[in-house]
Amino acid sequence: MRLYLNESPRTFVVADSSYALVIRHPDPEYKELSHRHVHHIHHDRPKHSDSNQAGNKVLVEFLRTDALRLSKFRDITPHKARSSKLLHGFLGLLNVKGFIHLGFVTKATKVASPQLNESIHMIDDVAFYCLNSDRFDAWIGTNDEDLQAVSTEEPEGSLSGYPAASVRRMLSLGHFYFSKEFDVSCTLQERGYVGAPRHTASSDDPYFRRFAWNRYMVDELVEMRTALNPFERMKFDSTGFLTVVTRGYAKSVNVALEDNESALLTLVSKQSCKKSGALFGELGCDDEGEVPNFVESEVIIYSEKYSFSYVVIRGNVPSFWELEKNSLMLSRNNKRIKLTRSFEASSHAFLRHFDNLSKHFGDVHVINCLLQDRSSYKGELGENYRKHFDEYVQYKESLLLDREELAEEHKVAIHNAKVSFTSMPLSLSYVRKIGYSAVNPKDVVNPITESIVDFGALFFDVKRRTYVGKQLGVFRVNSFDCLTKANFVSKIISQEVINLAFRDMGISVPVDLLQQHAQLWSENDEVLKSITHAYMSSRSKVKSLSTKRMIKEQLTKKYFNVMRDPKASELAMLKLLGRLQDQKGVVLYNPFHQYVNLKLKERAQEFTSRQKIKIFTATFNVNGTVYSDEDLKELIYPSRHGVDQNYDLVFIGFQEIVELTPGKMISVKSDNFNNWEHILKRILNEHNPSREKYASLWGWQMGGIAMFLFIKESQLGYISSIEGSIKKTGLGGMSANKGGIAVSFDYSTSLICLICSHLAAGHSNVEERHQNYKTISKGIVFFKHKKVRDHDFVIWLGDFNFRIDLPIDEVKHLINVRDFQKLFEYDQLNKQMADGESFPFFDEKEITFPPTYKFDNNTREYDTSEKQRVPAWTDRILSLSRNKMLEQEVYDCEENIVFSDHRPVFSIFTASVEVVDERAKKDISQEIYESYTEVVGDINFLLTAGDVTKYVTDVWEKAIPPPSSDESKWWLKPGKSAKVSIKELETNGSEPGSDLIFNPQAPINPFEETSAPMFIKRESLWEIVRASEQPAS
Repeated sequence: MRLYLNESPRTFVVADSSYALVIRHPDPEYKELSHRHVHHIHHDRPKHSDSNQAGNKVLVEFLRTDALRLSKFRDITPHKARSSKLLHGFLGLLNVKGFIHLGFVTKATKVASPQLNESIHMIDDVAFYCLNSDRFDAWIGTNDEDLQAVSTEEPEGSLSGYPAASVRRMLSLGHFYFSKEFDVSCTLQERGYVGAPRHTASSDDPYFRRFAWNRYMVDELVEMRTALNPFERMKFDSTGFLTVVTRGYAKSVNVALEDNESALLTLVSKQSCKKSGALFGELGCDDEGEVPNFVESEVIIYSEKYSFSYVVIRGNVPSFWELEKNSLMLSRNNKRIKLTRSFEASSHAFLRHFDNLSKHFGDVHVINCLLQDRSSYKGELGENYRKHFDEYVQYKESLLLDREELAEEHKVAIHNAKVSFTSMPLSLSYVRKIGYSAVNPKDVVNPITESIVDFGALFFDVKRRTYVGKQLGVFRVNSFDCLTKANFVSKIISQEVINLAFRDMGISVPVDLLQQHAQLWSENDEVLKSITHAYMSSRSKVKSLSTKRMIKEQLTKKYFNVMRDPKASELAMLKLLGRLQDQKGVVLYNPFHQYVNLKLKERAQEFTSRQKIKIFTATFNVNGTVYSDEDLKELIYPSRHGVDQNYDLVFIGFQEIVELTPGKMISVKSDNFNNWEHILKRILNEHNPSREKYASLWGWQMGGIAMFLFIKESQLGYISSIEGSIKKTGLGGMSANKGGIAVSFDYSTSLICLICSHLAAGHSNVEERHQNYKTISKGIVFFKHKKVRDHDFVIWLGDFNFRIDLPIDEVKHLINVRDFQKLFEYDQLNKQMADGESFPFFDEKEITFPPTYKFDNNTREYDTSEKQRVPAWTDRILSLSRNKMLEQEVYDCEENIVFSDHRPVFSIFTASVEVVDERAKKDISQEIYESYTEVVGDINFLLTAGDVTKYVTDVWEKAIPPPSSDESKWWLKPGKSAKVSIKELETNGSEPGSDLIFNPQAPINPFEETSAPMFIKRESLWEIVRASEQPAS
């Protein structure tokens, strides 16, 4: 990446060999500084004009480099990068004191490699270039010593120095990180495996934005990126035009696994910058529930065979508190906690904090390391924490009782996630005694093992490119300052997860790996402490001050009310985050792309069409058996329904695919899964009507539940954005014997969700099945928090286990006479759906086949065992779609497959999807672009034109009409009265109409026919009144 500058008109071009960003301010300031020495800048400082309306507006265009004419531009790529003529990344646009600066990473060191072909770099140096003024051009190419001489001690209000110098120094101090291959603000689980598309724009996700320290600089670039087409977006990402920066710690080390297999062990910690006010220190949350010292730490192990990832978070107690500072002698024995708001006033922030965590992670387990001595300030804070947590749990329980009005009252979303709390009052002496080693203390591990198993971990099979498991919950650790103790407990959790996950995968964990893992956590502790202590105010570090100095500071504050100016480092941080009082965000205008996109919407019918696709679906509880007879062909291609065309999509869900093993945190894909996948794919390829080839698009196993998705190879080009999600419900979520698996993907422009689930068994457990449905429906979450109902259509199938509320003899009689309509009246799921409880708004085609459960294996006889279970339609296929785009054409079961105690149920759908002809769209885009450039000139017009303000003129900035009055309203055309005029009632002195009024005896309905006049004379009203007062005869 190179940087070019045209001095007049002032324009920057950031370019690589293929693509470029043109960046220009519509009204820059020009000063004669070209021949002036750098040290003379302190003299003759003309006032920067803020009067122009284009102050914070910037023109940006993304295009091919070969479309630009750069002969008048000079290469200003910094000297430190000249050897390779490359910049490492574009940091965005920083607006300071009315000067807009472009920021670039000019020097970096590689420190981590989370996966193959992924790298994380630490920033060593950056450079800033002023976009809307040339007064700082003399600083171009200067070194650190020159910048150090730029009025670092001068007040921030002056314009004497280089406005971005302090931000440059802060970013260059270390512990800021970025990646050229992916968005470092997100986790491995969110961004996907190494072969997935890079840069999934996580920086615009509400959770991950908290870790993007340059989000103030890139917010508009993120918005601009979303307006690009998919190909342009890929190029935009690969060039480094959107570089997200995090702060904290990152390091990878090489480790050896069994059989001398090499692997990379990585630890990445990211500090949050989202909280309002102080980001570090010993204090509580803000109104949004954001806390100081919030850190997300992720451990990643990558080898040629698999990727492993696990996330732990930490942060201060999320209520309103601070250390009491009134005492002159704040020794350890007399420190006090001041609760700055009442318990009730703190509850809303506490709720928001945990609601946001549940929304992103699912289940949350709190580990509170505060001491439990109520006489101490830490014990007092811990007691307050526990009270808030207990109230939050009661609130969650009330939601489970369908008290939806509480959520509306608190203005928060409902997330059906479990929360739990463990007190672990560790002392620093205990932490130092155990230290960072390969041995985990059992007294810390044992109380949380159940949640460790329940939450699972991300495990990805690299060779098969399939997920073995995902992390379904998170541990939230806190101590008083969330440093040493919280880091120590986080290391223990991470190490125990590695031990259990690798055990489940049949892999032994070398001691060397655990020792290297411990060393990374030890370094992580030291780095985070150094960053945190550098920004904690002196009032938070009084114990390190001398008594004399402490008394002096306290007296100064108490009696002279002196407010100390923030430190230079704090001001630099405020600049970077865009939090100075006079800082405005930059507004980007992308005129060519915006015009083309607008016209494309108007001409969408020219390149889009509706297309009908066939979808085959089936659900089958296979009772732990693999079956390969030709009977399965009749299930997928039922001859009695005359299937004469290929399916575009095939979605099959199995339950009880294996015997379950409780207590495993990683649900490994079984041999049964692989065998079934092979059998199903063979049937599809060998028996489809036109012998087309099918591909395995996606598959997953969670305990006994398995899901298979196949697609016609000719349709693969329409598929994008595939992602899976799972939600356990059985046995508190531990053993994955019940729950749901879902996949979300785009079929051209239609967003599709497919779900397979297994709900609670038992005839009387209707309420538990209802709760299972709610848990899965709310717990299935995809990227950017897409929920089930956010899709264009949903197909949900599985063993729902709903029964029929009739005696067994009556049920069997109705089955024998095939009176399924009468039987359906007593179906539990039918009642639930009719009452709007389970699966509200879902559709189900009429059932015309006998109940599919429970049979004696390998027979056609319903259960003859001692339990004599009532036959039921436990296996169902439901659908939900917008605008009725999904039609369930066939709904049946295959009675000839008898090896299980269930019968397979299948359904054939026709979906109407919108398909985009990408080639036609590209041609129309080019046509629109060319017609536009004929009128306004091509992209080079932005490089050379003197006046480009027309490109940044908003509609709402045009002339505003005068405010409304009694006589006129601004939304009415000029000359139109604001009141309705009735000719008969208009009064003008002695005009005849002045004595007319409405006739009270006229009908209220103006359209009712009547002979009564609409208006009468005023004196006639008295005659009507007198007539009404006369008594009736």
